[in-house]
Amino acid sequence: MLAFQTHGVRSYGNIYVALIALAFSGMLLYASGGRAEMKNLPAELIQAIQQGQLRIVDLTHALDERSPFWPDGTEPFPIHAKAVATFERDGFFARTLQIPEHFGTHMDAPLHFDPKGASLDQIAVEKFVVPAVVVDVTAAAASSPDYRVTVADLEQWVNAHGPMPSGCAVLVHTGWASRWPSQERYVNQDAQGVMHFPGLSIEAARYLLEHAHLVCIGIDTPSVDYGPSQDFKVHHFTMAAGLYHLEGLANLDLLPATGACIIALPMKLRGGSGSPTRVLALVVIQSDITCSGAL
Repeated sequence: MLAFQTHGVRSYGNIYVALIALAFSGMLLYASGGRAEMKNLPAELIQAIQQGQLRIVDLTHALDERSPFWPDGTEPFPIHAKAVATFERDGFFARTLQIPEHFGTHMDAPLHFDPKGASLDQIAVEKFVVPAVVVDVTAAAASSPDYRVTVADLEQWVNAHGPMPSGCAVLVHTGWASRWPSQERYVNQDAQGVMHFPGLSIEAARYLLEHAHLVCIGIDTPSVDYGPSQDFKVHHFTMAAGLYHLEGLANLDLLPATGACIIALPMKLRGGSGSPTRVLALVVIQSDITCSGAL
């Protein structure tokens, strides 16, 4: 568990916009008129967002006491929020929060399943800003809650869109986010307590490492391993290879199969195995802008 304090005194919206601009400045190429000067890219990116040429999509679920959680049996509700300052008493608002590392939309660091893996604070920040591809398995997942992404699913994507870019995030769209925030429907436990939701097969994970050279696997379910898993093979295999995971994603239906870029910012917890994470995507609206490659 981790505990921290949030303050509601200032607005940080402009800081986040500036951060996004800097993060993506090395990823955007203008196909018409030649490549923009690197020094002008942050300003041009802001202009593109303001003019509606780029759309920011929030891939993050909001967290509160109703949010679904991994049923490990330790306590009925893992998030605890307590007001420590109020406008009436103190002139400002602040709370203390206690939440698990792996809660809501969150990042799994390699350390989560690899004792020699990187913790959150050790992951290179360049890996947080990458092109994204979306593999849609919503039809298969709708007919089978225990569906596991297959090699055939990935090969079908490649045949339709070409090779996955090196250093990308592969995001699996199962449609499971529509079940949020129902604990019953999202975790989907049966009478024996076994969870049922889609994930990846170990064969698909091997294919991705051999062919995509990715840095991240993301999914809109509670885990990259399917619900009934007891050995978490995909976690063990991919995290031993240095990948991080983004689990519990939202709004993957708003992303194209290819061409988007994501920025994923976890808390920089020293020694952390994971953290709730704000995940954003930049989606091209104007056709003469493309995302191509990591920083």
